[in-house]
Amino acid sequence: MVRSSTFKKFFITTTVLASIALSGCETTTSGSSARVDLGDLNDQLNDIVSNNSCTASFQCKVLEVGERACGGPSHYVVYSTLNNAQEQAEQLAERITAAEKSSDQALTVNDCSPVLPVQSLCISQQCQAIEIK
Repeated sequence: MVRSSTFKKFFITTTVLASIALSGCETTTSGSSARVDLGDLNDQLNDIVSNNSCTASFQCKVLEVGERACGGPSHYVVYSTLNNAQEQAEQLAERITAAEKSSDQALTVNDCSPVLPVQSLCISQQCQAIEIK
């Protein structure tokens, strides 16, 4: 009788621990799919802003993209409104920022190295980033 009672306790304990371990796997899976979505969003934004041709500097815009856990954007994107939809680029930048905010909460180590702001200018008919120091 003592052996069957000990076996039942062992079986229940093992089942509970296995359930806890498997529930942890579910969280890991959803975190990796968030990274895939973030990569896709960045690719979409890069496609939209790939044509940086311009005729004047007022056509060149800077988007703050993403958010680091310690504050500030994760990077800047320079693009031209001459051949790109400004509203679509801004919406994608907002979606990337929201995705990075949610993924930063799950991370324990964050990169807080400075990301210098940039200004955009039309140089040689291309929007170019100029670092502000």
